[in-house]
Amino acid sequence: MDMSDAIGTKEKIVMVARSQFARNGYHGTSMDSIVKGTGLSKGAIYWHFKGKKELFTAVLEEEVEKVISYLIPGPGDLDGGAVLFFIRRGELYLDRLWEDNELKLIWLTLFVESQRGGEESGDLSSVAGDLLSRLHETLLPVVMEAFPGLRSGYGDLPIEKIMLLVDIFFDGMVMNLGLRLDIYQAKECWRFVVNQFINFEGER
Repeated sequence: MDMSDAIGTKEKIVMVARSQFARNGYHGTSMDSIVKGTGLSKGAIYWHFKGKKELFTAVLEEEVEKVISYLIPGPGDLDGGAVLFFIRRGELYLDRLWEDNELKLIWLTLFVESQRGGEESGDLSSVAGDLLSRLHETLLPVVMEAFPGLRSGYGDLPIEKIMLLVDIFFDGMVMNLGLRLDIYQAKECWRFVVNQFINFEGER
């Protein structure tokens, strides 16, 4: 198999799996349905992925990498101030969630599966925990450099707990986007939480 063809095939499998996991949930999606959706043979699917859990993990990994790409500043990105950068990037990701319903459903599927119970759901929770830990470990030095005053924490809260609070708040917005929050309300909430928990030094 040509390497470029292999990469294209893998991307196609992940794209179809992402759509099916989003629309049907983890347990409502079968490897047979993914095979049918891709138009590939079972052998082609299993050449890239051992099973459904590994495929779901690949979908999550891709989404985590996209989150990182949104929140890691490039050259000159912080020229307007770190607070403005994180507010704008958070708003851009909220726009993506608002426009890409499958993305929102992927995160909601993960939230549901983590609460379902059972060995398989426990495995998924473990995978998700590892990926989110990697996300936090990647972003922690970025946040510490952008906001030196946060290195010692905020009151009794260490910086790791502050990031966890921001993460939990964002998860809540994801779950309520389109339900109790429209995109404008979600962005207003995001601006509030950045200024409240991160911008305590008063940067504007």
